[in-house]
Parts: sequence; C-alpha cells; structure tokens
Amino acid sequence: MSLSFAHQWILALLPAVPLVLAAWVLGVRRGERLARGVSRMAAPAPPYIAASLLSLAAAFALFAAAQPRWGTRESRIPRTGADLVIVIDVSRSMEARDLPSGRLQAAKDTAAATIARLGGDRVGLVVFAGSARTRFPLTTDFAAAGQVISTLATGTVFVEGGTSAGLGLEEAVDLLADQSTGGRLILLLTDGDDLGGDAARAATTVRESGAELFIAGAGTTAGATIPVIDARTGSESQLKDAAGVPIVTSLDEPFLRSLASAAGGRYLGADLSLVPPAIEGRLRAIERAQFDLRPTSLPIERYRYFAIGALASLLLAAVAERFGRFAWRRGAALAVSAVLVSGCATPAHQANEAGRAALTDGDSAAAIEEFTIARARRPDDPNVALNLAAAYHAAERFDEAITAARRALSSTSPVTRSRAYSSIGHHQFAAGRLPEALEAFRRALLESPGDGARHDYEVVLRLLFPPTPPASPTPDPSPGSGPPGASETPTPSPGDQPGASPSAGSGSPAAGTPVTGTPGPATPAAGTPPPGGSGQPTTTPATAEDLQRALDEIDREVARRIEEAGETPSATEALDILNLLAERSRIAALRDTLGGGVAPGDR
Repeated sequence: MSLSFAHQWILALLPAVPLVLAAWVLGVRRGERLARGVSRMAAPAPPYIAASLLSLAAAFALFAAAQPRWGTRESRIPRTGADLVIVIDVSRSMEARDLPSGRLQAAKDTAAATIARLGGDRVGLVVFAGSARTRFPLTTDFAAAGQVISTLATGTVFVEGGTSAGLGLEEAVDLLADQSTGGRLILLLTDGDDLGGDAARAATTVRESGAELFIAGAGTTAGATIPVIDARTGSESQLKDAAGVPIVTSLDEPFLRSLASAAGGRYLGADLSLVPPAIEGRLRAIERAQFDLRPTSLPIERYRYFAIGALASLLLAAVAERFGRFAWRRGAALAVSAVLVSGCATPAHQANEAGRAALTDGDSAAAIEEFTIARARRPDDPNVALNLAAAYHAAERFDEAITAARRALSSTSPVTRSRAYSSIGHHQFAAGRLPEALEAFRRALLESPGDGARHDYEVVLRLLFPPTPPASPTPDPSPGSGPPGASETPTPSPGDQPGASPSAGSGSPAAGTPVTGTPGPATPAAGTPPPGGSGQPTTTPATAEDLQRALDEIDREVARRIEEAGETPSATEALDILNLLAERSRIAALRDTLGGGVAPGDR
C-alpha cells in the first residue's frame, strides 16, 4: 500500500508552518522584554498551546489540500465508441508519384493520422486490388494498427492483381455487420483509377447497410506514370501499354463523386490533410456503442481524515486561547480557516471533478448533472461552462451545448473567448450547420489566432466551398443523339411534357430522366455499344477493333453523363454512370482476350 499525493507541490509549503511559529515565539519574547522595561506588572502568559494547535491545523490543512491517497478499489469502466473501417487501394496505380510522397504513402499517412485522432473508437483495415482482404478486424489497439498500416505496399501477396474497389467496400460492410452495434463509418482511400467490378452493386450494398461512406482521392488530375523496378538490376522504368507508350494514371474525381453519391456518402476531395479532422468530427457526432467493461484500479482519496484533524485542531485552539480575547488571535483563526477551506475541495470543485471523471468514463448524463451543479455554484466560471458544453456534445444535445458554451463569451480573456467560439464551432459542425460553424471558427480566430482554430476554419471552408475541378471537354455528339447544342439544354424533369426535350427525336431519353419499361443506357447488353448509336440491333463485335469502338462509345456517353450531372450527381445518375463503367470493364476484358492490348484507361 503506497502513499501518493494528487498535488504534491503543496507539501513544499509545510516548512513555512514551523518557521511562522518560531517567528511568532521570538516576537512574543521580545515583546515581553520590552514590557518589563517599562512596567513592573507581570504580563499574561503567551498562548503557546493555542499557537501550537493553530500550527498543527495549518499543517493538516496543507496535507488535505495535497489530496493524499493510499489503497485502491476495483472498478469496471464501460468503454464506448463508434466503428471505422479504412479501405486502402494497393493496386499498381497507387505507385504513381504525382504526390510528394507517392499516392500509397500519402494514403498510409492519412490513415495513421486519422487513427491518431480516435478516442474510444474501434478501427479496422481492408486492402484491395483485384480482390479484397481484411488486414485486421475492429480493434482499439491503435499502436498495432499503425504498424500494420506502415507495412502496406503495392503488389502485396494478400490480394490479387488488378483493381476492384467494389470488393473492398463489400468486405468493409461485412466486417461492420459482424461486429458493430453503434455508429459505423467507412473511409475509402483510392486514386479512382481503373475501378473494375460491379461498383454500382457495392454502392447499393453500402447504402442499405446503414454505414456512412467517406471517399478521399489520392493523386492529381494531371496524373503520372507508373514506375516499374527491375528486381535484378534495380533500374527503374515506366509501365507501358501494348504499343510501348508509358501509361499515365490520373485521379478520377468524377467517378469518385458518383460512387459517393450512389452510396449516400460524401466525397472529401483530394486534399488528404482535411480527412482526419473530418472523420474525427463525424465520429464525435454519431451514435456510440458500449464495447465492453474495462477493469481498472482507482486510488482511494484520504484527504477527509486530514481535513477533520485540521478542523478539530482549530476548535481546540479557539478554546485554548479563550476565543475573542485578542484581535490578532481572531485574525490567526480566520487565516487558518482560510487555509483549511482552500485546502479542502469546495462543492463546486468536487462537482466539476466528478463531471470530468464521468465524461472520461463515457457517462454523459452523469457528467451533465455534475457540471450543472458546478455551474449553479460558480455561474461565472467559463471553464465550468465549457465543460458542460462538452458533456452536452457527448450526449448529442448540440443546441444545449451551444447555449452552455456561450456563457463563456462573457469572459474578459481573449483566449477564453476564442476557446468558447471554437467550442461553438465544433457543436455547430456536429449538428450539420456548416455555415454557422464557419462563422464561429472565424470569430475564434479574431479573438485569438491559433493553429487549431485556423485549421478547423480551413476544414469547414473546404467542405462548404470545395475546389472546382477543371471542366471536362465537351464530347463529340453521337450519331442519332439529336441536333447540335442539345447537350447544353437543361435536362427535363420527369414531369415535363412529351416532346419538350431537344433530343426527343433521337430515340433515347435525356440523361437523368427515368423511363419505365424501356432499356436505358445504364444497363446495355454485354458486348453491345452504348446508346447514341444508330439504334439498330447489333451483335457482339467480332474483332478487337469493334470492341474498341464500343469502348469509345461508352467513354463518350460517360463523359456526357458526368458533364450533365455536375459535381453533385443524384443517386440515380451516379448508379447509371457506375453501371456504364462496369459494362466498359467487361467489354475491355473481352477485347483483351482477342489481343487488343491495354489502353491507358483499362489497366
């Protein structure tokens, strides 16, 4: 059983107690000598016993203020949090070096930074290329998770060659479905290049599972070549197509936006520095589940014994000196009382500490109750107000959290007001009110510029106003698609009158308009060129050249769909684009079997 102190530095004041007592004794004796020189009457005996008892009370008060502890008690603390599965692309295109550290290394650094911001949450990892595999299940061992992430490399033996983000997403959904009971998030880190398989089906699976999907792009739209290292000589070259031309891989942001929209998720952009704070903010706002009860040993506070000893010594001292006889003795009693009161924790302090402990244990309801008691006793304390706001935030009562944090704005300290505005910004962000969050972070910067508030401001600013991607070139009109300029006409809604569309005579509906009972461009038959052709029945192309022409048709149709959908396609538009791309992958595979080579977009 070991003795420890919560505030050991207070014990450094103990030597002052005997020093003050000795100074008092010397002063009393000097006064007696002076009194005998001017008077023959005997002076009353000094109250040495009372002074000793007062000194003892001061020593007890200092010990109580230091909060001594010995012995332990067993407790079981519930561990709560949300679940996050990180899905990382480890295909060959992730070796491109259009980012300073390379695409894969940038994705690994982003995953590690995201894990570093987790609290009681669990994290899992899925990697994919041509197939997908779980590298580790949901865990709270963040150190081990970081080590596994640091060892990721392209061409790993755990997955097959190629690329299939759909399989990676389905593996993540299976991982969450097996173990999760609270909030569930999926973070996909990929360059969006060469996403084969049935991505539309994977997006639908993610949406139906209830998990939230966040996608971040690794790479640039300018792209880069894919390096190839000779294992024997160590020389480096570039991956080339069948014609000997180096293959350039680039970030496919329109595809990633479509995938996010189809899954009901969000595309975070290509600035990977914004990913960790965005994921952290969302994890704080969603439902948190209890994972288990963690046994722990807590020290037992013993300050009450010393506080009782100080009070008893003070009462005995008052009796010993015949309380009220000398004014200076009343002053000494008051001084010792002040030390005693300051040494023992006040009810407001106790309530605040109890609230902090409850908040650490994940009991937001108890934390709110304790912080409310502390605020009632110390209504002007900004720290208590901000603690109460944090408790309301943990309970997802964001409006009440904002009201509590605003009480701290009355502080005269610019730093405290900045903390209050920053707290309000986090509550507004969690409530989904991004403009209000941006304004709060701006005011926090005006009060006290700091790196934390500046970074939060930039994150919300990027989410509200994402960088505008470069405009895609207008594709050549396909035969039978309508008169020139039809693509610049706004797409009619399902309720428009027949014949209102400029392309009404083309034999196919306008993009984004659902048509019942008519084969649409989202589901072309295998081996059949996409809509926009002559409209006559066709057979499966017999040569690689025919298949290549079919692929070119699909590319033009996809470009047209992306241009019409804009930066935020609807779920229907996104699924149509994904289905077209899935059909393209199937035709490209058929062309390759006929010896058509590999085009830059078909790796």
